[in-house]
Amino acid sequence: MMNYLIFARWFGLVSLFLSLGILFNLEDAREMAKNMVKSETGYIMGGVLPVIFGSLSILFVNSFDLSWNLLITLVGACVLLIGIFRVIFVKQWKILIARNIERIPFLFSLFGLMFGVILLYIGFIAQNL
Repeated sequence: MMNYLIFARWFGLVSLFLSLGILFNLEDAREMAKNMVKSETGYIMGGVLPVIFGSLSILFVNSFDLSWNLLITLVGACVLLIGIFRVIFVKQWKILIARNIERIPFLFSLFGLMFGVILLYIGFIAQNL
């Protein structure tokens, strides 16, 4: 069974690598974001994947104790809610994305780096303190 350390390590590494890839290729990321808004890929990447990852987090790490489990649970719940919003309110999500398309790759990378570093800290360092 997946515990919160495995989840934090895995999601932290994925988040860190994706964010660095976007950060080092901002112009390409902007172009891809523009194309994703116009296609089904955007629906899958923007809505379906957060629902999958958020629900996995809630299923496997669902603790409200004042510990690192709580942070993982809250991150998973936020990701799930964002995914649900994107799946249910596709039109509003596309309008929001189109309005901010130039800033989104950098902000996505910035928040992804922050999440990645926090989750890697939880997964690799915090339990040893």
